[in-house]
Amino acid sequence: MRNKSGILVVGCLGFIGILVLIGIITAVVVWGQRGTAIALDEKIKSQHVANKSNYDNMWKRFKEMAQVTDMQADDIKKVYTDLIAGRYTNTQALFQTIQEQNPQMSSTLYTKLQNEISSARTEFDRNQKKIADQVREYNTHIRKHALMNAIFHFETMDAEKFIITSERTSDAYQTGKDNEVKLR
Repeated sequence: MRNKSGILVVGCLGFIGILVLIGIITAVVVWGQRGTAIALDEKIKSQHVANKSNYDNMWKRFKEMAQVTDMQADDIKKVYTDLIAGRYTNTQALFQTIQEQNPQMSSTLYTKLQNEISSARTEFDRNQKKIADQVREYNTHIRKHALMNAIFHFETMDAEKFIITSERTSDAYQTGKDNEVKLR
């Protein structure tokens, strides 16, 4: 009888030990999943700040480049105004006009601005897609780990909160319709 009770005690202690071990392993796994969810959340927040910085930088570059073309246009306008005024005060200037090298406004600045706009918008689009993918990864993680989420109550994120778009795009998605772009 004593031998049977000893085996029973050892068996119960073994069973309790296995339950404690399972509990510890579960806690470690859930804690690791929580850590992953927090890391993904911070990654999204960081990317959102980076996107804001990229957006701000993009518009500042556009404005600064446009100012250069405006400055060039103003300078050429001043030169032409002075040239034309000089021609009318000097009767010989009419014959000089044929031989002069008049200043030319280079189209390379416009081409450079156009290229800058295109590349900056492409970079910003890439960053927008990156944060949308990070939100998807975060939402998938917290939805897949139901036990972790039941304990820590993580909420899914709406990627729309992090994406910048235009009224035209919003209207098109709301109505399901859009028209072609008319360049002229």
